[in-house]
Amino acid sequence: MTDITAPCPVATGRDASTSGGGLAPTVQPSNGGEDDVARPATRAVRRRRRLRQEIAARAVVALLALGFVELAAFGHEAASVIRLTAWIALGVNLPYLVAVRSGRALRAQACVRILIDVALTTGGLYGAGGLSAAPYLGLYAIVPVYAAIVFSSLAGVLALMFATVSYLLLAGLQSAGVVPFLVPPPPNAWAMAAFNLLVLNLVGGMAALLVHAYRVSRERLATLYAELERAHDHSVQMNTQLQLATRRYVLSEVVTGVTHEVRDALQGVFGHLWLARRGGPPLPAAALDHLAQAEQACQRAMQIMSTTLDLARRPEPERETVGVAAVVRRVAELKAVELRRERITLRVELAEPLPPVLAGALQLQQALLNVIVNAQEELRGSTGRREITIVARADGDRVILDVRDSGRGIPPSVLPHLFEPFHTTKAAGTGIGLAMSAGIAESLGGTLTGGNRPEGGAAFRFTLPAATRPPAPSGAGGA
Repeated sequence: MTDITAPCPVATGRDASTSGGGLAPTVQPSNGGEDDVARPATRAVRRRRRLRQEIAARAVVALLALGFVELAAFGHEAASVIRLTAWIALGVNLPYLVAVRSGRALRAQACVRILIDVALTTGGLYGAGGLSAAPYLGLYAIVPVYAAIVFSSLAGVLALMFATVSYLLLAGLQSAGVVPFLVPPPPNAWAMAAFNLLVLNLVGGMAALLVHAYRVSRERLATLYAELERAHDHSVQMNTQLQLATRRYVLSEVVTGVTHEVRDALQGVFGHLWLARRGGPPLPAAALDHLAQAEQACQRAMQIMSTTLDLARRPEPERETVGVAAVVRRVAELKAVELRRERITLRVELAEPLPPVLAGALQLQQALLNVIVNAQEELRGSTGRREITIVARADGDRVILDVRDSGRGIPPSVLPHLFEPFHTTKAAGTGIGLAMSAGIAESLGGTLTGGNRPEGGAAFRFTLPAATRPPAPSGAGGA
């Protein structure tokens, strides 16, 4: 059994393109036309916004470092190094801004900014003691996490690796005596540094993995949303075509019936005119001439109506072996998006195996769609359980196709006129959908019946002959 439930998913979220061009920008599905024209301008706006965010984040961190060095008990030399790196971090924002506005090598610029931020962080940690600043290694996490979120997961990993190598190189040079200690390290400095570096890499790696999973999920949602939009557009187009075909079908029925009745009446008039000219007492020549002209006019009108009836007669529909299950699944796909948006559950129950029927696939699809649309319109105003169920099964040499809904049912006054053309209780209804479906079922040698279910709601049943039995003669082409 196939269960199609609501609601329809909607893809949201921002583009993963970076403030400086991005290291791994997200590729969004293209719809063509105006979207493709507007996309470069949209990316430029996002780039400027994220660059402002990046500059603001760098400024906040630098200002916090300046405030921290004033509160902490660092020596004069160590405090001077920290202040210098913080002011450099503030000052580089201006050349960053100028470089990005040039629009050249934006991805390379993003890489350079990441490396410089890591280098400045290493410089600040050197001022705080280098190896002695092992407790402050968490400061490194700002750059890789921010790079992973704003740029790409790869950018976050590269920033994390560069931060680890930079600190190990600094600590190694200090231990080797190449670089002096501004603050003497404690005995367990290396153990503390190793532990904090491990935690830093775990946090940075998890951030990169989570951001990557988020971006992949967002791309899939965007692709799914685009596919659902295309399916919805196709469904709307198909429904429009089916409604037009239905109107033409019923209009042909009405024209055929009216023309047939008027032609019969004209035949009676023609007969009386013939008798008036040839029977009874002789008439004046002028009267006979008028009667002859009236008789000729009636004869021309009957010829026109006979031609109209010949044109209105529908040819016998082409029959082929059609799988009912395939038609049901196709209809379910066409209506899935629309029903989900209206929070209506569509359930499909197909018994296996189902024998094929002799029909036109489009005809059968059209008839089934009309019945489902009728149930959908009924459920729109329902406040309780909103469900449409399609059940297909074999019954001897026939195929039974039931369409049930959980609505309020069919009013008793409507039941006798259920399949009459143009009879409807809906303000915006046409009253031709069910009549069309009944006509199609009859033309295929089957029937369409409708009624109310004991547990509530309406039920319609298509009964169609299986393909193993020759199709019944169709009377759809008669006048």
